[in-house]
Amino acid sequence: MFLLATLYTPTQVLAQAPKVAQAGMSWLNLPVGARSAAMGYASVAVSDDAGSFFWNPAGYAFTDGTNFFAHRTQWIADIDVSSAAISHNLGRYGIYGLNITSVDWGLFHGTQRADNDAGYVETGTFSPASSSIGFSYAYRITNEFGVGLNVKYLHERLGTTLVGNFDSPEEITARMNLFAIDFGTLYYIGFHDLRVGMSLKNFSNEEAYRAETFPLPMTFRLGLAMDVFQITGIPPMHELTLAADFIHSRDYSERVNIGAEYAFRDLFFLRGGYKFNYDIESFSMGGGVKVEAAGVRMTVEYAHVQMDVFSNVNMFSLMFGF
Repeated sequence: MFLLATLYTPTQVLAQAPKVAQAGMSWLNLPVGARSAAMGYASVAVSDDAGSFFWNPAGYAFTDGTNFFAHRTQWIADIDVSSAAISHNLGRYGIYGLNITSVDWGLFHGTQRADNDAGYVETGTFSPASSSIGFSYAYRITNEFGVGLNVKYLHERLGTTLVGNFDSPEEITARMNLFAIDFGTLYYIGFHDLRVGMSLKNFSNEEAYRAETFPLPMTFRLGLAMDVFQITGIPPMHELTLAADFIHSRDYSERVNIGAEYAFRDLFFLRGGYKFNYDIESFSMGGGVKVEAAGVRMTVEYAHVQMDVFSNVNMFSLMFGF
């Protein structure tokens, strides 16, 4: 793993030719979770809460009791992403979870080619719909090693349009429904809390809207994370977790994400990260606060993602644990 981390440098990543338009349903790549976003998406070895379904479903294996997660992203171009998840630990039977994500694309003005001076006619407004609902299962095989699986049902409706000749057009609706699978592992190797995470997301058959088929944006992540203060003698009330993810995806060239999280008494958090080989993203930062009372844990998290060209992105997450 360390050899891979050494060879897989940002310089090599940036030297590769970019891949574009290789997959459909690219909204599956939209980030979920303010903690992960603030750490520059370096999350495959860090995810260990009810929001783990997006980055590494094996993170469920290291949760206790019942946990609830809610997230909202104000993405670029007035795109809003809302997600929620709940998980419950059944002891030796593993951890079960349910998650849902919905994307609000806003309102679009439709047009159709026409034989007039303008070359088109207006067809009214429409709003695409994209959503997923998933069922997750995770199991901690040993105290150090966990695996997770997320089976999700995906729905996408791009809208209704008219095709064919001008005299007798045919109305069609671009709609897609299919299943996809996410799989992940998380392993604490035994040196302090150094862990290695792996996830494979969006594995599915190719489907077609009308005639042309397309694959989903299948993504493989490999990551490392560790609290480096554990080897410096600093009191355990302080934690500094460093993380790095190495990403291979079907619809873009290889990427590297790095992030850091400082925690004080596991109550207050400051985070930052950087992403290599992204078109419009680079730095990110954020923080969080955890409060526990009457056996209930509540965590509020925020992330600010710097964007080029577009306005910067703000994300908010809320978690409850019982």
